[in-house]
Amino acid sequence: MRLLFLLVVLLICLTQTTSGHKRNSKSFQCKKMGGACKSQKTHGCSILPVECRSRFKHCCRL
Repeated sequence: MRLLFLLVVLLICLTQTTSGHKRNSKSFQCKKMGGACKSQKTHGCSILPVECRSRFKHCCRL
């Protein structure tokens, strides 16, 4: 019974770490395309089709 509990806890921990890695890679993809994550109130920048970590930011080409 304890072994089953430990396996479930391990599975939860692994899913948390992999989902965190996906969030960090979003801002990396923006930088890779030559942009930066800026707030929605930026003017004069072209918005790239890559997501940023925050929903209030866009990937903006500088």
